[in-house]
Parts: sequence; structure tokens; C-alpha cells
Amino acid sequence: MLEDTARELRNIRITLVILTIILLFSGGERTVHVDNLNGSEQIFPHFSYSNMVDLGDGNFGVLTGDATSSGSEMVKVYYYDKKENKIIFKTEASLDELQQ
Repeated sequence: MLEDTARELRNIRITLVILTIILLFSGGERTVHVDNLNGSEQIFPHFSYSNMVDLGDGNFGVLTGDATSSGSEMVKVYYYDKKENKIIFKTEASLDELQQ
């Protein structure tokens, strides 16, 4: 059993040495060119998000949206019933509607 463990550790060491040599010689000298022809495109990645907001009295809202486009943020309001241990959906609205 000890011989098998020693042999496996030796194989792992050999693999790590080979990977280190490959990484040293591969360099990392890479250039990334971004073509932004019209100047209006955003370079940062597009992602969506979801945040939970406590509204009090067992109500909470889940705010979802896209970080790159304005006006597409939505809030879904839920109620948590402690007695039945259930979450009840109440309403859904965009943030633009709520601000007016």
C-alpha cells in the first residue's frame, strides 16, 4: 500500500514539473485587440443581477435587471407567511412604474 502511494506521489510530482516547464516556455505574451468601430459599444461584460430587498412586515422584494440597459429593472414582491412557512407572490412591477 505504501509503495502505491509513493508511486502515485512520484507521478504527481513528474506531472507538476512538466506543467511548470510548459507554462514557463509558453510565455504569456498575448495581445488582445478590441475593435470599437463606432465608439458607442460598451467593452465591459454584460451581466444580469438579482438582489433581495427587505420591505418589512414579512414582505420582501427581489430586484432583477440587466446592468447594461436602463429601464429593464423589475421588482417582484413576495410575502413570507411564518405560520405556514410559505412564500406567496404578491406583485411584479418595473422600477419606472414605481417611481412615478
